[in-house]
Amino acid sequence: MAINPRQLAVSKIYPGNYTNVLRYWHEPKSVTYLNENGVTTTLTDQPVGGPVGVIFRPGWIAQQAVGYVDLSYQAAGTTNQLDYYAQPYSSGLNNANAPFYNANVVIPSPDFHKDIRADITTGITVPSGAYVYRAGIRLDGGDVVSSGIRADGTAGTAPTLGLGPAVGVGLTTTPTPSGFFAAVVGSNSRIANGSFSSSNAWNPANMHVVTADTTYKLFSVFNQGAAASGFRQGSGVYDPRAGVGRLSGKDKALAICEVCWLIPDEPPQRSDVALQPAGVVESNIYTSTVPQ
Repeated sequence: MAINPRQLAVSKIYPGNYTNVLRYWHEPKSVTYLNENGVTTTLTDQPVGGPVGVIFRPGWIAQQAVGYVDLSYQAAGTTNQLDYYAQPYSSGLNNANAPFYNANVVIPSPDFHKDIRADITTGITVPSGAYVYRAGIRLDGGDVVSSGIRADGTAGTAPTLGLGPAVGVGLTTTPTPSGFFAAVVGSNSRIANGSFSSSNAWNPANMHVVTADTTYKLFSVFNQGAAASGFRQGSGVYDPRAGVGRLSGKDKALAICEVCWLIPDEPPQRSDVALQPAGVVESNIYTSTVPQ
């Protein structure tokens, strides 16, 4: 199936036989390492990622991307933000470090051997032709606070994190969600640990149609309203605990991000048709056309 070039295969769901967890795509890569004899060995076309998607309804492929963004520490240029750090984000006002503005979502590898199957750090890329019907965010691990000044120069007391294609593209409208963005909004300059939000649009008229491969990222945003083109870059947020010590594991403030979409499946191929040997064979052995 070539509808999404990043997918290797999909599975079909039948009642009582749900075996596939939707976890983004496989991405084949070549991996070079030293084998047990100390010889440099290259493995080609190694899959990165987890199971791909399912055909839950004939003609449509469903895919889901779930990952995280570290809001406590800036990435250190590695493929595993859970273990490695550069510097903590800060207020941007009283410290040399900048606050969190935006970042790609990291899709963690289900394999502990990350030299073979590494995290996907290039973000969530929704393929061209997809219909995005859900985006969701959950803050887990600790509060984050606003840096205090919005990008337009005015004070902001309701910091907002938005997951979507790009600031200024669109927003979740009321009462009908557009499918462009999911946004979790704080209060009193703080987004509390455990806050979550999702944008859901199952009606095809409200789904966001992606016309080119698009990366969905996490942004610090503020809402200008539907009449003013929606979300814009916000003042940034930071974890107030991160400046005083190294945070790790469950103590880190992570934004858990989810994007779900549908892709029209390609028409059936010859191999999908139950033909007799060597194609269509008219014979009284395989395919009798005369009633018996």
